[in-house]
Amino acid sequence: MESRTIQFIADVANGRLASGDTEKSVTCICTDSRKLQAGNVFLALRGESFDGHAFVQQVCDLGAAAVVLEEGAAPGMPGDTAVIEVADTRIAYGVIAAAYRSQFKLPVVAIAGSNGKTTTKELLASILREAGPTLWSEASFNNDVGVPATLLRLESAHQALVQEIGTNHPGELKPLIEVVRPNYGVITSIGREHLEHFGDLEGVVEEESKLAELLPPNGALFLSGDSDYSETIASRCPSKTILAGASERCDWRVSDVRVEPMATHFKLDCPVVAWTGDYHVPMPGAHHAINAALALAVAQELGASNEQARVGLETVTPPAMRAHYWEVNGYGVLEDCYNANPDSMSAAIETLQSLPCQGRRFAVLGDMAELGSGGDDAHREAGRRAAECGIDILFAVGSMAYCYAGGARSAGATVISEYDNAADAGNALLRAMRPGDLVLIKASRSARLERISTMIRGQTGDNQAHNHEQSAKTQTLA
Repeated sequence: MESRTIQFIADVANGRLASGDTEKSVTCICTDSRKLQAGNVFLALRGESFDGHAFVQQVCDLGAAAVVLEEGAAPGMPGDTAVIEVADTRIAYGVIAAAYRSQFKLPVVAIAGSNGKTTTKELLASILREAGPTLWSEASFNNDVGVPATLLRLESAHQALVQEIGTNHPGELKPLIEVVRPNYGVITSIGREHLEHFGDLEGVVEEESKLAELLPPNGALFLSGDSDYSETIASRCPSKTILAGASERCDWRVSDVRVEPMATHFKLDCPVVAWTGDYHVPMPGAHHAINAALALAVAQELGASNEQARVGLETVTPPAMRAHYWEVNGYGVLEDCYNANPDSMSAAIETLQSLPCQGRRFAVLGDMAELGSGGDDAHREAGRRAAECGIDILFAVGSMAYCYAGGARSAGATVISEYDNAADAGNALLRAMRPGDLVLIKASRSARLERISTMIRGQTGDNQAHNHEQSAKTQTLA
């Protein structure tokens, strides 16, 4: 954050400056008392299991220049720390960030969609930083706390901003877009996300379309042309629309996709001759070719060179726990357990099927969260898909394990194990795996299947002594 006065923060937040030096300048607004440094502003957020107001005295002792608090939360503050009182600190955080962002004129790209947001954001940012100083959101900082945290890192030297925006309830996306004020929008995909709250795909479309509706006429919207809803979304956008994907109607069309454990290769045809050709990204999965095509289309629109684009794609760091491939003790692991919904689950299973494997393919599948009344059917569908893709061994984990197993059996699978938790599944997997095997670990974040990855990385040689067929919980059906 570039230097702003405490008075500026109070004014834009519609707050009351209860005490302190209004003209003192600050360069950071911090919401985590553990990370606060002397001279920072501390903004006290409330959450389900924490209340930042409980740490106000602590941050004052550490030398906070000011604290932003809810009215009446900390009366009688001693010392030199300025106090700004607001009605709601969470809302104030967004308002402050919006006012700060409005003082910068630069290309701003907002990335939304059901799947692939974080990966597409990382791909695009990796390209744009080859062209000049670029700010992008960390990890999955895409909600009403993460978005302001990113915007408040803007500086005059930045030539572009790439901001992921997310939603899991109707009405959440619009205020984020109004804070970010993007010139350009990317909607990576429309899928069966958070149906517990959105109800159905039409509800998802209605929410994700807000990005299209709120773009300026001189901007651009980049969409997956493979979606059945791309025309509906495009019709709501006042700016031009560019389609990327594998279908013939796409402006930036992907073909000849070849998936390897550490990379995905593809051919790209597009209206710009210099950008037509062969590319690759350092992560496995045919869907990443579509993510890359979207990133390339945006980068070209923003003025990056093709050479910069190629370097950016090839040097991107894949997001943690998202299609992350690694090897240990002679077998491969495809770790994709940050998030899951029916469409991303199917894509992960298909990636497992497409990768070369000298041994057996294991699918370790955990619960997909927030699917509402269709949850049972969605898990059965994923189990069927695993069987249809010829996955050799299915480990179903969690409360929906019986649905995975039932779906797989209905499609002819014969080697299926059901486990209540990640620890039991991980121990059985360690006994089952042999050199040459390939394992997919996929679930929603709440299932915490990354614990199985940790167990695999920390295993000892004794754990490899038993075959899967000897595991007590394995069911082999004729």
